[in-house]
Amino acid sequence: MMILTLGVSFLCNLLFLPLQTITATFPNPLPLSGSVLIHDPSLVQRVSDGKYFLFTTHNKGGILTAMNLAGPWTSVGSILPSDSSINLPGKDDIWAPDISYYNGHYYAYYAVSTFGSQQSAIGLATSSSMDPGTWTDHGQVFASSTGSAFNAIDPNLAIDEHGFPVLTFGSFWSDIFQVKLQSNLKSTSGSPAQVSFNSTDPQPEEGAFVWKHESFYYLFFSSGLCCGFDANNLPPAGNEYKVFVGRSSSAHGPFVDKSGRDLRQTGGTLVLASHDNVYAPGGQSIFTDSMSGRDIFVYHYVPVKSAQPYSDAYATLGLNAIDWSSGWPVLRSL
Repeated sequence: MMILTLGVSFLCNLLFLPLQTITATFPNPLPLSGSVLIHDPSLVQRVSDGKYFLFTTHNKGGILTAMNLAGPWTSVGSILPSDSSINLPGKDDIWAPDISYYNGHYYAYYAVSTFGSQQSAIGLATSSSMDPGTWTDHGQVFASSTGSAFNAIDPNLAIDEHGFPVLTFGSFWSDIFQVKLQSNLKSTSGSPAQVSFNSTDPQPEEGAFVWKHESFYYLFFSSGLCCGFDANNLPPAGNEYKVFVGRSSSAHGPFVDKSGRDLRQTGGTLVLASHDNVYAPGGQSIFTDSMSGRDIFVYHYVPVKSAQPYSDAYATLGLNAIDWSSGWPVLRSL
């Protein structure tokens, strides 16, 4: 996730939003207990005991835990309480941790950057339990610099159809890219390839997440204005954050939306947008809940009703079930 200073021209010209935003209806998220102020959530169940671990942007990769999906959620610490070893501005403010269980260990890819900068890097930390104090920082995996086609933030690990690891990432500039990882998952192989692009200036896509369901790989991404809202001067309806998806038979794409449009050509099928008390939902991920056996859609949203309406300082966790029966993800109530 990144914040840019965006002018009126952006807000007036963000024309990529499909008509379905106006007519679609969405279920409300699961009611939660405990204080759950988060951005860019990644939610994982520990294999050994089923405990839920929720990870968030800021707080040096903040960690919250609960024994039930609805909470109560409790903040217990951070992934990197002593900062990242990556020597870049932002190493004390970890962004968008993406946590996966792979070969008996938990892998947390994270981003180090500052708002509006391409001086960014993706790092890796690992743990055998996910508990605070157990994470080992392996430092930089991949980076971008000023003038790169991409911005190396918002990482996501996926395993492709051949069993090889791939990292999907990107935010604004030329949007979403993928790069292959070495088998140790600590370094990359080859050059990044673009997998999604929104041609509408300023190319507002980020937060990519790849999920395999049956014979397809689904690429989810957030698009629009994520943060910095003024309740008295909101952007035109539909220009705020929302979630889109495309799918492919390969983890590497090409990904197309429900109408067959390539995501690299401003494609995308709408999954979730503002509704009821939910404003600007995004920063999404998915996990399979061992308690129910259901795939759970995980995201943050800005509550319309809070101590400061529309303030992303009160962004909280959204959880919905996914219905795959149509071949496309449709959100349901939990």
